[in-house]
Amino acid sequence: MRRSLTWTLTALVAVGVFLFLLAPPAAERVDTAGWNDLAARTVAGAYHVHTTRSDGHGNKEAVAKAAARAGLTFVILTDHGDATRPPDHPEYIDGVLMLDGVEISTDEGHYVAIDMPRAPYPLGGAAGAVVEDVRRLGGFGIAAHPDSPKPSLRWTDTGAPIDGIEWINADSEWRDETRGQLVRAGMSYFFRPGAALARLLDRPATLDRWDTLLRTRQVVGLGGADAHGGVGQRAEDQNRTLFSTAGIPSYDASFREMSIRLLLDRPRSGNAGLDARAIYGAIRKGSVFTAIDALASPALLDFHAVPSGATVSLFARATLPRGASIVLLGPGGEVARSNTELRHEVDAATPGAYRVEVRIPGAPGVPPVPWLVSNAIHVGQVGTPSPADGGGLVQAGAAIAPFPWRIEKDPASSAILRTGPTSATLEYTLAGGPRNSQFVAVATDLNRQVFGAINLNLGADQPTRVGVQVRSADGRRWGKSFYVDPAGTAIHAALADLRPVGQGTASPPSADGLTSLLLVIDLTNAAPGRSAVLTVLSSELVK
Repeated sequence: MRRSLTWTLTALVAVGVFLFLLAPPAAERVDTAGWNDLAARTVAGAYHVHTTRSDGHGNKEAVAKAAARAGLTFVILTDHGDATRPPDHPEYIDGVLMLDGVEISTDEGHYVAIDMPRAPYPLGGAAGAVVEDVRRLGGFGIAAHPDSPKPSLRWTDTGAPIDGIEWINADSEWRDETRGQLVRAGMSYFFRPGAALARLLDRPATLDRWDTLLRTRQVVGLGGADAHGGVGQRAEDQNRTLFSTAGIPSYDASFREMSIRLLLDRPRSGNAGLDARAIYGAIRKGSVFTAIDALASPALLDFHAVPSGATVSLFARATLPRGASIVLLGPGGEVARSNTELRHEVDAATPGAYRVEVRIPGAPGVPPVPWLVSNAIHVGQVGTPSPADGGGLVQAGAAIAPFPWRIEKDPASSAILRTGPTSATLEYTLAGGPRNSQFVAVATDLNRQVFGAINLNLGADQPTRVGVQVRSADGRRWGKSFYVDPAGTAIHAALADLRPVGQGTASPPSADGLTSLLLVIDLTNAAPGRSAVLTVLSSELVK
Protein backbone atom coordinates (compact mmCIF):
# COMPACT_ATOMS: atom_id res chain seq x y z
CA MET A 1 0.00 0.00 0.00
CA ARG A 2 2.90 2.34 0.81
CA ARG A 3 4.44 1.58 -2.58
CA SER A 4 1.10 2.32 -4.29
CA LEU A 5 0.84 5.63 -2.47
CA THR A 6 4.38 6.53 -3.49
CA TRP A 7 3.65 5.79 -7.13
CA THR A 8 0.44 7.82 -6.96
CA LEU A 9 2.22 10.83 -5.48
CA THR A 10 5.00 10.52 -8.01
CA ALA A 11 2.48 10.40 -10.85
CA LEU A 12 0.68 13.46 -9.50
CA VAL A 13 3.94 15.38 -9.22
CA ALA A 14 4.88 14.36 -12.75
CA VAL A 15 1.52 15.49 -14.06
CA GLY A 16 1.85 18.76 -12.18
CA VAL A 17 5.33 19.38 -13.61
CA PHE A 18 4.06 18.52 -17.10
CA LEU A 19 1.15 20.93 -16.81
CA PHE A 20 3.43 23.64 -15.42
CA LEU A 21 5.73 23.25 -18.40
CA LEU A 22 2.71 23.59 -20.70
CA ALA A 23 1.72 26.86 -19.05
CA PRO A 24 2.52 30.05 -20.97
CA PRO A 25 5.27 32.26 -19.55
CA ALA A 26 4.46 34.87 -16.95
CA ALA A 27 3.99 38.45 -18.12
CA GLU A 28 7.29 40.22 -18.77
CA ARG A 29 7.96 43.13 -16.44
CA VAL A 30 8.95 46.21 -18.45
CA ASP A 31 11.11 49.12 -17.35
CA THR A 32 9.15 52.26 -16.38
CA ALA A 33 12.07 54.48 -15.43
CA GLY A 34 11.41 58.06 -16.54
CA TRP A 35 7.67 57.55 -16.89
CA ASN A 36 6.57 58.95 -13.52
CA ASP A 37 4.43 61.83 -14.80
CA LEU A 38 2.60 59.80 -17.43
CA ALA A 39 2.25 56.84 -15.08
CA ALA A 40 0.54 59.07 -12.50
CA ARG A 41 -2.07 60.08 -15.08
CA THR A 42 -2.58 56.65 -16.67
CA VAL A 43 -5.33 54.59 -15.07
CA ALA A 44 -6.01 50.94 -15.85
CA GLY A 45 -9.49 49.46 -15.81
CA ALA A 46 -11.82 46.82 -17.17
CA TYR A 47 -14.59 47.58 -19.63
CA HIS A 48 -17.52 45.21 -20.42
CA VAL A 49 -18.12 43.34 -17.18
CA HIS A 50 -21.24 41.45 -16.02
CA THR A 51 -22.53 40.81 -12.51
CA THR A 52 -25.39 38.86 -10.93
CA ARG A 53 -27.63 41.71 -12.00
CA SER A 54 -27.75 39.95 -15.39
CA ASP A 55 -25.66 36.88 -16.30
CA GLY A 56 -22.51 37.34 -14.23
CA HIS A 57 -21.24 35.09 -11.45
CA GLY A 58 -20.50 37.69 -8.76
CA ASN A 59 -21.98 40.90 -7.41
CA LYS A 60 -20.50 44.39 -7.68
CA GLU A 61 -18.48 43.98 -4.49
CA ALA A 62 -16.92 40.72 -5.74
CA VAL A 63 -16.01 42.38 -9.03
CA ALA A 64 -14.39 45.32 -7.22
CA LYS A 65 -12.30 43.01 -5.02
CA ALA A 66 -11.07 41.06 -8.05
CA ALA A 67 -10.22 44.28 -9.89
CA ALA A 68 -8.28 45.57 -6.88
CA ARG A 69 -6.28 42.32 -6.71
CA ALA A 70 -5.44 42.72 -10.42
CA GLY A 71 -4.22 46.29 -9.88
CA LEU A 72 -7.11 47.98 -11.72
CA THR A 73 -8.53 51.33 -10.64
CA PHE A 74 -11.91 51.34 -12.39
CA VAL A 75 -14.49 48.91 -13.81
CA ILE A 76 -17.29 49.68 -16.27
CA LEU A 77 -20.19 47.30 -15.63
CA THR A 78 -22.35 46.45 -18.65
CA ASP A 79 -25.12 44.19 -17.44
CA HIS A 80 -27.75 43.24 -20.01
CA GLY A 81 -30.88 45.37 -20.04
CA ASP A 82 -33.07 47.80 -21.96
CA ALA A 83 -31.67 50.94 -20.28
CA THR A 84 -34.84 51.65 -18.29
CA ARG A 85 -33.09 50.82 -15.00
CA PRO A 86 -31.48 53.97 -13.56
CA PRO A 87 -27.70 53.50 -13.60
CA ASP A 88 -26.00 53.28 -10.23
CA HIS A 89 -24.10 56.37 -9.14
CA PRO A 90 -20.30 56.09 -9.45
CA GLU A 91 -18.73 54.81 -6.24
CA TYR A 92 -15.39 53.62 -4.96
CA ILE A 93 -15.36 50.06 -3.60
CA ASP A 94 -12.05 48.69 -2.29
CA GLY A 95 -10.29 51.56 -4.08
CA VAL A 96 -11.86 50.70 -7.44
CA LEU A 97 -14.20 53.18 -9.14
CA MET A 98 -17.33 51.27 -10.19
CA LEU A 99 -19.21 52.71 -13.18
CA ASP A 100 -22.56 51.46 -14.45
CA GLY A 101 -23.46 51.00 -18.12
CA VAL A 102 -25.80 48.65 -19.98
CA GLU A 103 -25.54 46.13 -22.83
CA ILE A 104 -28.61 46.37 -25.07
CA SER A 105 -29.80 43.61 -27.39
CA THR A 106 -30.77 44.83 -30.87
CA ASP A 107 -31.89 43.06 -34.02
CA GLU A 108 -28.32 43.35 -35.38
CA GLY A 109 -26.29 42.48 -32.29
CA HIS A 110 -25.43 43.99 -28.92
CA TYR A 111 -24.73 47.67 -28.23
CA VAL A 112 -23.15 48.92 -25.00
CA ALA A 113 -24.22 52.32 -23.67
CA ILE A 114 -22.14 54.13 -21.06
CA ASP A 115 -22.39 57.56 -19.45
CA MET A 116 -26.13 57.66 -20.10
CA PRO A 117 -29.16 58.38 -17.90
CA ARG A 118 -32.19 56.15 -17.68
CA ALA A 119 -34.08 55.76 -20.96
CA PRO A 120 -37.75 56.91 -21.03
CA TYR A 121 -38.79 53.68 -22.79
CA PRO A 122 -37.15 50.29 -23.40
CA LEU A 123 -34.34 50.44 -25.94
CA GLY A 124 -34.25 47.62 -28.48
CA GLY A 125 -35.29 46.63 -31.97
CA ALA A 126 -33.40 47.92 -35.00
CA ALA A 127 -29.73 48.61 -34.32
CA GLY A 128 -29.89 52.02 -35.97
CA ALA A 129 -32.76 53.05 -33.72
CA VAL A 130 -30.83 52.05 -30.59
CA VAL A 131 -27.74 53.95 -31.77
CA GLU A 132 -29.93 56.99 -32.37
CA ASP A 133 -31.58 56.72 -28.94
CA VAL A 134 -28.28 56.35 -27.07
CA ARG A 135 -26.91 59.43 -28.80
CA ARG A 136 -30.09 61.45 -28.17
CA LEU A 137 -29.94 60.58 -24.47
CA GLY A 138 -26.35 61.82 -24.28
CA GLY A 139 -24.77 58.39 -23.93
CA PHE A 140 -21.71 56.92 -25.60
CA GLY A 141 -22.42 53.73 -27.55
CA ILE A 142 -20.05 50.89 -28.41
CA ALA A 143 -20.67 48.03 -30.85
CA ALA A 144 -20.05 44.86 -28.85
CA HIS A 145 -18.18 41.69 -29.91
CA PRO A 146 -18.37 42.28 -33.69
CA ASP A 147 -16.14 39.22 -34.23
CA SER A 148 -18.30 36.79 -32.25
CA PRO A 149 -18.95 33.52 -34.09
CA LYS A 150 -22.36 33.51 -32.39
CA PRO A 151 -24.80 35.40 -34.68
CA SER A 152 -27.11 36.60 -31.89
CA LEU A 153 -24.19 38.37 -30.19
CA ARG A 154 -22.34 39.74 -33.21
CA TRP A 155 -22.80 43.40 -34.21
CA THR A 156 -23.64 43.40 -37.92
CA ASP A 157 -24.96 46.90 -38.70
CA THR A 158 -22.16 48.43 -40.77
CA GLY A 159 -23.94 51.72 -41.47
CA ALA A 160 -25.07 52.93 -38.04
CA PRO A 161 -23.10 55.95 -36.69
CA ILE A 162 -21.66 54.13 -33.68
CA ASP A 163 -19.43 56.01 -31.23
CA GLY A 164 -17.11 53.11 -30.49
CA ILE A 165 -16.30 49.51 -31.34
CA GLU A 166 -14.74 46.62 -29.46
CA TRP A 167 -11.68 45.93 -31.59
CA ILE A 168 -11.19 42.80 -29.48
CA ASN A 169 -13.54 40.92 -27.17
CA ALA A 170 -12.11 38.25 -24.89
CA ASP A 171 -15.31 36.20 -24.84
CA SER A 172 -15.35 36.01 -28.65
CA GLU A 173 -11.72 34.95 -28.93
CA TRP A 174 -12.08 31.44 -27.48
CA ARG A 175 -15.10 30.52 -29.60
CA ASP A 176 -13.14 29.90 -32.81
CA GLU A 177 -10.36 27.83 -31.20
CA THR A 178 -9.91 24.10 -31.73
CA ARG A 179 -10.76 21.65 -28.98
CA GLY A 180 -7.05 20.90 -28.53
CA GLN A 181 -6.24 24.57 -28.01
CA LEU A 182 -9.05 24.90 -25.47
CA VAL A 183 -7.88 21.81 -23.58
CA ARG A 184 -4.31 23.11 -23.44
CA ALA A 185 -5.49 26.51 -22.22
CA GLY A 186 -7.73 24.79 -19.69
CA MET A 187 -4.87 22.77 -18.21
CA SER A 188 -2.55 25.78 -17.96
CA TYR A 189 -5.35 27.95 -16.54
CA PHE A 190 -4.75 26.52 -13.07
CA PHE A 191 -1.13 27.75 -13.09
CA ARG A 192 -1.37 31.11 -14.88
CA PRO A 193 -5.07 31.96 -15.46
CA GLY A 194 -4.63 35.30 -17.24
CA ALA A 195 -1.86 34.03 -19.48
CA ALA A 196 -3.89 30.92 -20.31
CA LEU A 197 -6.77 33.07 -21.51
CA ALA A 198 -4.40 35.29 -23.51
CA ARG A 199 -3.11 32.17 -25.28
CA LEU A 200 -6.50 32.01 -27.07
CA LEU A 201 -6.20 35.51 -28.55
CA ASP A 202 -5.65 36.29 -32.22
CA ARG A 203 -5.45 39.51 -34.18
CA PRO A 204 -9.18 40.14 -34.79
CA ALA A 205 -10.60 40.98 -38.21
CA THR A 206 -12.41 43.88 -36.55
CA LEU A 207 -9.16 45.86 -36.59
CA ASP A 208 -9.57 46.14 -40.36
CA ARG A 209 -13.24 47.08 -40.00
CA TRP A 210 -12.29 49.74 -37.46
CA ASP A 211 -9.67 51.17 -39.81
CA THR A 212 -12.32 51.43 -42.52
CA LEU A 213 -14.60 53.41 -40.20
CA LEU A 214 -11.72 55.70 -39.21
CA ARG A 215 -11.31 56.87 -42.80
CA THR A 216 -14.50 58.91 -42.49
CA ARG A 217 -14.92 59.78 -38.81
CA GLN A 218 -13.75 59.24 -35.26
CA VAL A 219 -14.71 55.87 -33.78
CA VAL A 220 -13.16 54.90 -30.44
CA GLY A 221 -11.73 51.39 -30.17
CA LEU A 222 -11.81 49.50 -26.86
CA GLY A 223 -10.78 46.05 -25.67
CA GLY A 224 -13.76 44.31 -24.11
CA ALA A 225 -13.06 41.91 -21.25
CA ASP A 226 -16.65 40.59 -21.44
CA ALA A 227 -16.00 39.18 -17.99
CA HIS A 228 -18.72 37.09 -16.36
CA GLY A 229 -16.66 35.60 -13.54
CA GLY A 230 -17.80 32.08 -14.37
CA VAL A 231 -21.02 30.45 -15.42
CA GLY A 232 -23.45 32.86 -13.79
CA GLN A 233 -27.07 32.77 -14.86
CA ARG A 234 -26.28 32.35 -18.59
CA ALA A 235 -29.43 34.26 -19.56
CA GLU A 236 -28.00 35.68 -22.77
CA ASP A 237 -25.74 32.86 -23.96
CA GLN A 238 -25.98 29.19 -23.07
CA ASN A 239 -22.43 28.46 -24.33
CA ARG A 240 -20.71 31.49 -22.90
CA THR A 241 -17.85 30.09 -20.81
CA LEU A 242 -14.87 27.84 -21.36
CA PHE A 243 -15.87 25.24 -18.79
CA SER A 244 -19.03 24.18 -17.00
CA THR A 245 -17.28 24.55 -13.64
CA ALA A 246 -18.58 27.56 -11.73
CA GLY A 247 -16.16 30.45 -11.46
CA ILE A 248 -14.07 29.71 -14.55
CA PRO A 249 -12.81 31.94 -16.02
CA SER A 250 -12.77 34.07 -12.90
CA TYR A 251 -12.95 37.84 -12.76
CA ASP A 252 -9.34 37.79 -11.53
CA ALA A 253 -8.22 35.89 -14.65
CA SER A 254 -10.15 38.16 -17.01
CA PHE A 255 -8.78 41.30 -15.36
CA ARG A 256 -5.20 39.99 -15.60
CA GLU A 257 -5.63 39.11 -19.28
CA MET A 258 -6.29 42.58 -20.68
CA SER A 259 -7.23 46.11 -19.66
CA ILE A 260 -8.01 49.49 -21.11
CA ARG A 261 -5.78 52.35 -20.02
CA LEU A 262 -6.78 56.00 -20.04
CA LEU A 263 -4.52 59.04 -20.11
CA LEU A 264 -6.15 61.65 -17.87
CA ASP A 265 -5.35 65.35 -17.78
CA ARG A 266 -4.46 65.02 -14.09
CA PRO A 267 -4.27 62.22 -11.49
CA ARG A 268 -7.48 60.92 -9.94
CA SER A 269 -9.01 63.09 -7.22
CA GLY A 270 -10.60 60.33 -5.16
CA ASN A 271 -14.04 61.90 -5.67
CA ALA A 272 -16.16 59.29 -7.45
CA GLY A 273 -18.28 61.77 -9.40
CA LEU A 274 -15.35 63.88 -10.60
CA ASP A 275 -13.24 60.85 -11.48
CA ALA A 276 -16.15 59.30 -13.39
CA ARG A 277 -16.41 62.45 -15.51
CA ALA A 278 -12.68 62.33 -16.20
CA ILE A 279 -12.80 58.65 -17.23
CA TYR A 280 -15.83 59.06 -19.47
CA GLY A 281 -14.31 62.19 -20.98
CA ALA A 282 -11.08 60.36 -21.81
CA ILE A 283 -13.01 57.55 -23.51
CA ARG A 284 -15.16 59.97 -25.50
CA LYS A 285 -12.13 61.77 -26.93
CA GLY A 286 -10.17 58.57 -27.55
CA SER A 287 -7.47 59.08 -24.89
CA VAL A 288 -7.50 55.34 -24.29
CA PHE A 289 -5.49 52.34 -25.40
CA THR A 290 -5.82 48.59 -24.85
CA ALA A 291 -3.12 46.41 -23.30
CA ILE A 292 -2.82 42.61 -23.24
CA ASP A 293 -1.39 42.63 -19.70
CA ALA A 294 -0.86 38.87 -19.61
CA LEU A 295 1.95 39.30 -22.16
CA ALA A 296 3.81 42.20 -20.54
CA SER A 297 3.20 44.86 -17.90
CA PRO A 298 2.96 47.67 -16.95
CA ALA A 299 1.83 49.24 -20.21
CA LEU A 300 2.37 52.97 -20.79
CA LEU A 301 1.91 54.75 -24.11
CA ASP A 302 2.43 58.33 -25.27
CA PHE A 303 1.02 58.99 -28.74
CA HIS A 304 0.44 62.59 -29.83
CA ALA A 305 0.62 64.96 -32.78
CA VAL A 306 2.35 68.33 -33.13
CA PRO A 307 1.36 70.59 -36.08
CA SER A 308 4.33 72.18 -37.83
CA GLY A 309 3.08 74.26 -40.73
CA ALA A 310 2.42 72.14 -43.80
CA THR A 311 3.07 68.92 -41.91
CA VAL A 312 2.02 67.22 -38.70
CA SER A 313 4.59 65.38 -36.59
CA LEU A 314 3.35 62.14 -35.03
CA PHE A 315 5.23 60.98 -31.94
CA ALA A 316 4.89 57.60 -30.21
CA ARG A 317 6.78 56.03 -27.35
CA ALA A 318 5.91 53.18 -25.02
CA THR A 319 7.29 50.94 -22.33
CA LEU A 320 8.72 48.22 -24.58
CA PRO A 321 9.23 44.53 -23.84
CA ARG A 322 12.25 42.78 -25.34
CA GLY A 323 12.18 42.79 -29.14
CA ALA A 324 9.02 44.92 -29.33
CA SER A 325 8.27 47.29 -32.22
CA ILE A 326 6.09 50.39 -32.38
CA VAL A 327 4.15 50.31 -35.65
CA LEU A 328 2.41 53.39 -37.04
CA LEU A 329 -0.63 52.57 -39.17
CA GLY A 330 -2.29 55.02 -41.56
CA PRO A 331 -4.84 55.04 -44.39
CA GLY A 332 -2.70 52.71 -46.52
CA GLY A 333 -1.55 50.34 -43.79
CA GLU A 334 1.86 50.41 -42.11
CA VAL A 335 3.53 53.81 -42.36
CA ALA A 336 6.54 53.56 -40.05
CA ARG A 337 8.14 51.25 -37.50
CA SER A 338 10.64 51.70 -34.68
CA ASN A 339 12.21 49.62 -31.90
CA THR A 340 12.59 52.74 -29.73
CA GLU A 341 10.68 56.02 -30.05
CA LEU A 342 8.84 56.76 -33.28
CA ARG A 343 8.51 60.07 -35.10
CA HIS A 344 6.89 60.52 -38.50
CA GLU A 345 5.83 63.54 -40.57
CA VAL A 346 2.55 63.53 -42.52
CA ASP A 347 0.96 66.06 -44.84
CA ALA A 348 -1.36 68.32 -42.84
CA ALA A 349 -3.65 68.85 -45.85
CA THR A 350 -4.22 65.15 -46.56
CA PRO A 351 -7.01 63.64 -44.43
CA GLY A 352 -6.14 60.45 -42.63
CA ALA A 353 -6.42 58.53 -39.37
CA TYR A 354 -3.25 57.24 -37.72
CA ARG A 355 -2.91 54.84 -34.81
CA VAL A 356 -0.11 52.77 -33.32
CA GLU A 357 0.31 49.17 -32.28
CA VAL A 358 3.08 47.70 -30.19
CA ARG A 359 3.91 44.21 -31.42
CA ILE A 360 6.06 41.72 -29.53
CA PRO A 361 7.72 38.53 -30.74
CA GLY A 362 6.05 35.30 -29.72
CA ALA A 363 2.63 36.87 -29.17
CA PRO A 364 -0.21 34.33 -29.39
CA GLY A 365 -2.52 33.97 -32.35
CA VAL A 366 -2.50 33.52 -36.10
CA PRO A 367 -1.98 36.32 -36.95
CA PRO A 368 -0.47 37.42 -33.61
CA VAL A 369 -2.44 39.74 -31.35
CA PRO A 370 -0.83 43.18 -30.76
CA TRP A 371 0.33 43.90 -27.22
CA LEU A 372 -0.86 47.53 -27.27
CA VAL A 373 -3.42 49.20 -29.54
CA SER A 374 -3.90 52.97 -29.42
CA ASN A 375 -6.79 55.04 -30.64
CA ALA A 376 -6.53 57.18 -33.75
CA ILE A 377 -5.23 60.68 -34.32
CA HIS A 378 -7.01 62.35 -37.23
CA VAL A 379 -5.12 64.64 -39.57
CA GLY A 380 -7.10 66.91 -41.89
CA GLN A 381 -10.87 67.22 -42.17
CA VAL A 382 -12.88 64.25 -40.93
CA GLY A 383 -16.50 63.53 -41.86
CA THR A 384 -19.28 63.52 -39.29
CA PRO A 385 -21.95 60.91 -38.55
CA SER A 386 -25.28 61.11 -40.31
CA PRO A 387 -27.94 63.09 -38.44
CA ALA A 388 -30.63 61.23 -36.53
CA ASP A 389 -34.04 60.61 -38.06
CA GLY A 390 -36.91 62.93 -37.35
CA GLY A 391 -36.81 66.70 -36.93
CA GLY A 392 -38.93 69.61 -35.85
CA LEU A 393 -42.66 69.85 -36.33
CA VAL A 394 -43.62 71.12 -39.78
CA GLN A 395 -45.81 74.18 -39.25
CA ALA A 396 -46.92 74.87 -42.83
CA GLY A 397 -47.62 72.92 -45.97
CA ALA A 398 -48.54 69.66 -44.19
CA ALA A 399 -51.48 67.85 -45.76
CA ILE A 400 -54.60 66.95 -43.85
CA ALA A 401 -55.02 63.20 -43.43
CA PRO A 402 -56.52 61.99 -46.72
CA PHE A 403 -57.86 58.81 -45.17
CA PRO A 404 -59.65 57.73 -41.99
CA TRP A 405 -57.68 55.99 -39.21
CA ARG A 406 -58.88 52.97 -37.26
CA ILE A 407 -57.56 50.95 -34.31
CA GLU A 408 -55.82 47.58 -34.47
CA LYS A 409 -54.67 45.89 -31.24
CA ASP A 410 -54.30 42.65 -29.36
CA PRO A 411 -57.45 41.51 -27.50
CA ALA A 412 -56.22 42.44 -24.02
CA SER A 413 -54.99 45.97 -24.71
CA SER A 414 -57.31 48.97 -24.82
CA ALA A 415 -57.45 52.08 -27.00
CA ILE A 416 -59.67 55.02 -27.89
CA LEU A 417 -59.30 56.98 -31.14
CA ARG A 418 -60.53 60.58 -31.28
CA THR A 419 -60.58 62.15 -34.73
CA GLY A 420 -60.89 65.79 -35.71
CA PRO A 421 -60.79 67.79 -38.93
CA THR A 422 -56.98 68.01 -38.89
CA SER A 423 -55.76 65.30 -36.51
CA ALA A 424 -56.35 61.92 -34.88
CA THR A 425 -55.49 61.16 -31.25
CA LEU A 426 -54.94 57.65 -29.92
CA GLU A 427 -55.22 57.04 -26.19
CA TYR A 428 -53.96 53.55 -25.42
CA THR A 429 -53.00 51.15 -22.66
CA LEU A 430 -51.01 48.03 -23.42
CA ALA A 431 -52.21 45.01 -21.49
CA GLY A 432 -50.28 44.39 -18.30
CA GLY A 433 -48.81 41.19 -16.98
CA PRO A 434 -46.29 38.99 -18.77
CA ARG A 435 -44.99 39.95 -22.22
CA ASN A 436 -47.40 38.36 -24.69
CA SER A 437 -47.03 40.31 -27.94
CA GLN A 438 -49.12 43.24 -26.71
CA PHE A 439 -49.57 46.00 -29.30
CA VAL A 440 -51.78 48.91 -30.29
CA ALA A 441 -51.77 50.59 -33.71
CA VAL A 442 -53.65 53.13 -35.75
CA ALA A 443 -54.15 51.86 -39.28
CA THR A 444 -55.60 53.03 -42.56
CA ASP A 445 -56.30 51.47 -45.94
CA LEU A 446 -54.00 52.40 -48.81
CA ASN A 447 -56.23 51.08 -51.61
CA ARG A 448 -53.14 50.18 -53.68
CA GLN A 449 -52.19 53.81 -54.27
CA VAL A 450 -48.86 54.49 -55.96
CA PHE A 451 -46.44 56.39 -53.72
CA GLY A 452 -42.76 56.46 -52.76
CA ALA A 453 -42.82 57.84 -49.23
CA ILE A 454 -45.00 58.70 -46.23
CA ASN A 455 -44.87 62.10 -44.56
CA LEU A 456 -46.17 62.31 -41.00
CA ASN A 457 -46.31 64.86 -38.22
CA LEU A 458 -46.68 63.04 -34.93
CA GLY A 459 -46.97 64.21 -31.35
CA ALA A 460 -46.97 62.33 -28.03
CA ASP A 461 -47.50 63.01 -24.36
CA GLN A 462 -44.13 61.42 -23.52
CA PRO A 463 -41.01 60.33 -25.44
CA THR A 464 -42.09 57.44 -27.65
CA ARG A 465 -40.92 55.21 -30.47
CA VAL A 466 -43.43 54.34 -33.20
CA GLY A 467 -43.08 51.74 -35.91
CA VAL A 468 -44.20 53.10 -39.29
CA GLN A 469 -45.25 49.97 -41.19
CA VAL A 470 -46.89 49.03 -44.48
CA ARG A 471 -48.69 45.74 -45.08
CA SER A 472 -49.51 43.72 -48.18
CA ALA A 473 -52.63 41.64 -48.81
CA ASP A 474 -50.83 38.41 -47.85
CA GLY A 475 -49.89 39.81 -44.44
CA ARG A 476 -46.25 40.65 -45.11
CA ARG A 477 -45.02 43.83 -43.43
CA TRP A 478 -42.17 46.30 -43.80
CA GLY A 479 -41.33 49.10 -41.41
CA LYS A 480 -38.95 51.39 -39.60
CA SER A 481 -38.89 52.76 -36.07
CA PHE A 482 -39.04 56.52 -35.49
CA TYR A 483 -38.63 58.60 -32.36
CA VAL A 484 -41.53 60.89 -31.48
CA ASP A 485 -40.84 63.84 -29.22
CA PRO A 486 -43.53 65.41 -27.02
CA ALA A 487 -42.90 68.70 -28.87
CA GLY A 488 -43.78 67.01 -32.16
CA THR A 489 -41.70 65.27 -34.80
CA ALA A 490 -41.78 65.41 -38.59
CA ILE A 491 -41.17 62.02 -40.19
CA HIS A 492 -40.31 61.17 -43.77
CA ALA A 493 -40.54 57.40 -44.28
CA ALA A 494 -39.38 56.39 -47.75
CA LEU A 495 -40.57 52.98 -48.94
CA ALA A 496 -37.02 52.13 -49.98
CA ASP A 497 -35.85 52.57 -46.36
CA LEU A 498 -38.41 50.22 -44.85
CA ARG A 499 -37.14 46.81 -43.78
CA PRO A 500 -38.93 43.47 -43.44
CA VAL A 501 -40.79 42.86 -40.19
CA GLY A 502 -40.69 39.20 -39.16
CA GLN A 503 -39.57 36.30 -41.32
CA GLY A 504 -39.96 35.52 -45.00
CA THR A 505 -40.27 39.11 -46.31
CA ALA A 506 -36.85 39.70 -47.80
CA SER A 507 -37.96 41.60 -50.92
CA PRO A 508 -38.56 45.38 -50.65
CA PRO A 509 -42.15 46.67 -50.63
CA SER A 510 -43.89 47.62 -53.87
CA ALA A 511 -46.47 50.36 -53.45
CA ASP A 512 -48.98 48.84 -55.85
CA GLY A 513 -49.15 45.70 -53.68
CA LEU A 514 -49.67 47.44 -50.33
CA THR A 515 -53.04 47.51 -48.63
CA SER A 516 -52.46 49.14 -45.20
CA LEU A 517 -50.40 51.74 -43.36
CA LEU A 518 -49.91 51.24 -39.60
CA LEU A 519 -48.40 53.28 -36.78
CA VAL A 520 -47.50 50.62 -34.22
CA ILE A 521 -46.69 50.74 -30.50
CA ASP A 522 -45.52 47.34 -29.27
CA LEU A 523 -43.18 45.73 -26.78
CA THR A 524 -40.08 46.59 -28.81
CA ASN A 525 -39.99 50.01 -27.16
CA ALA A 526 -42.78 49.87 -24.60
CA ALA A 527 -43.47 47.84 -21.48
CA PRO A 528 -46.64 45.91 -20.62
CA GLY A 529 -49.17 48.16 -18.91
CA ARG A 530 -47.92 51.38 -20.51
CA SER A 531 -50.53 54.09 -21.01
CA ALA A 532 -49.83 57.00 -23.34
CA VAL A 533 -51.20 59.26 -26.08
CA LEU A 534 -50.12 59.44 -29.73
CA THR A 535 -51.40 62.18 -32.02
CA VAL A 536 -51.33 62.15 -35.82
CA LEU A 537 -51.15 65.86 -36.60
CA SER A 538 -50.91 65.41 -40.36
CA SER A 539 -50.16 62.71 -42.92
CA GLU A 540 -49.69 62.37 -46.64
CA LEU A 541 -48.47 59.96 -49.27
CA VAL A 542 -45.69 61.28 -51.52
CA LYS A 543 -45.15 60.05 -55.06
